[in-house]
Amino acid sequence: MTLPRGWLVNLNKRRFRFEPPREDPVEYSRWEFGEGRRVWQRFFARKVNLTGKDVLDLGCGPGGKTCYLATLKPHRVVGVDFASELIHKAELAREVLPPPEDRVRLEFVCVNAADLPFPDEYFDVITCSDAFEHFAEPGVVLSEAARVLKSGGVFALDFAQWGSYNGHHLGDFIATGWAHVFWSEADVSQAVVEIVKNERDRLTDIGAREKLDDLVRRRLDHFHSSLNRMSLGTFERYLQEEKKLKVRWSRRTSAHPLLWPLTVVPGIRELVVARNVYILERLP
Repeated sequence: MTLPRGWLVNLNKRRFRFEPPREDPVEYSRWEFGEGRRVWQRFFARKVNLTGKDVLDLGCGPGGKTCYLATLKPHRVVGVDFASELIHKAELAREVLPPPEDRVRLEFVCVNAADLPFPDEYFDVITCSDAFEHFAEPGVVLSEAARVLKSGGVFALDFAQWGSYNGHHLGDFIATGWAHVFWSEADVSQAVVEIVKNERDRLTDIGAREKLDDLVRRRLDHFHSSLNRMSLGTFERYLQEEKKLKVRWSRRTSAHPLLWPLTVVPGIRELVVARNVYILERLP
């Protein structure tokens, strides 16, 4: 079902306000540091011990969450991402986010998570937060994680499936949940352009306009090219096919507390589940 694009525009254009980014090169990494702490303490802190462990963080992005992991006293944390510009930002974050004593345990490497340059059974713990929905080959990434994880080691991951309320990852512009479900991809893209138009016209500074245009371009490119459209059913199939991993613990949160009973209903769960959290164990 596709609704009129004008509805989506009208629901969001009055709320959008553009704040030019500050010059702090690690501003987003700072936000990630706090978000990483919140997610880890909520879901994993009582179940996964990083003290003295060798840890791999898949899809580390600009490094904020990885920097938080370094504060949990691991022996070593390696953050990996295929995007060199993100690794550069992660290196900047490393210099300022963890306390000095934690930086020595932390490094970042630009590699493809589907082709990890590490020996078999190399890491004690693997983490992956809000990245699995971005991998071009998620099944291969899961297999690679199983390969480099030590026997008895754990893989702690959380992600949002494509059908989730914010699966479009366009929250900077669109607050309407499930916009990508009820509108076509082309309509969503055009709606973003129309949503920012009034704000763009209001900006008198040419530099601010250019920054807004760049933000729109990057977010739409991310929407079209950097999301793998993975469903819960597809992820579960990957788990069934990967014989080296078993589910030790899992949890699903809902888009709204009243929707929680629907998180187990086939089909509907693709829409109502907000976050999927897993702790997987490497079998001998």
